[in-house]
Amino acid sequence: MTRYITNADFRRQKAALTRAINSGDPLKVLDTVEKTLKEWHGKAWPDDWSRWLRALEDAWATYERNEYYDRLTEVVDRFRDAHTRLT
Repeated sequence: MTRYITNADFRRQKAALTRAINSGDPLKVLDTVEKTLKEWHGKAWPDDWSRWLRALEDAWATYERNEYYDRLTEVVDRFRDAHTRLT
């Protein structure tokens, strides 16, 4: 039996992603994507799951570009893990 994400959960997840993107902080985007992936685990993904992939890729580009962020191995690994799970 396939389990689905409720409409209310999807709206909440989408709003959280929008807030994270608008914050301009790539680590907030990463945190939001990771949290959403945990909630999606074992469930059917929404049709526009690629919205989270695009946000993650944009956040990675911002993280990589900004000098004020330390390139911590842990953070880089988190980005790679989330990207792998979305692709």
